[in-house]
Amino acid sequence: MVTNNYTDSSFQVVEDHNEVSAERNSLQDQKPVGEREVNGFEYQIRSKDEDIRRLEHEHELAMKEIRLLEHELAMKDTRRLEHELAMKDEEMRRLKSQLDVVEKEFVSLRIAIWSACNDLSSAVVTADDALDQFKDKSPSKNGIEHFFTEKDLYGAVSSAQGAYPG
Repeated sequence: MVTNNYTDSSFQVVEDHNEVSAERNSLQDQKPVGEREVNGFEYQIRSKDEDIRRLEHEHELAMKEIRLLEHELAMKDTRRLEHELAMKDEEMRRLKSQLDVVEKEFVSLRIAIWSACNDLSSAVVTADDALDQFKDKSPSKNGIEHFFTEKDLYGAVSSAQGAYPG
């Protein structure tokens, strides 16, 4: 028996062609569905891009607002610190004024102490000089009450006048 290979092979080609056509028809039927899905994905991508741009814009506005609030806060802090500085300056002036008064009192007291020391020194010198005048005298017969006479005291110098001129 002779087989016709040509027929079998053409049958195979027809069968393959039918399969390919069927698959092509199936793919062509699916093409609109795929295109719709692709269009849907592209729409979602565009929508997400718009969302991203909107969120970036909102973020930019929020950052500007934050910078503005930070600036306002810094200005308030600056004004508060300037006020505190002014208060400290006023306190420093008040304390300096008090210090000036105390220093003047100190100078006045130092002068008074110096003057009192000089007066005391003069009084000691005057007393020493007065005692030196009477060292050689002996008490009278009537006792110690007549040891110094009024005439003896006339030579003494008051402490306000300085030392006795000897």
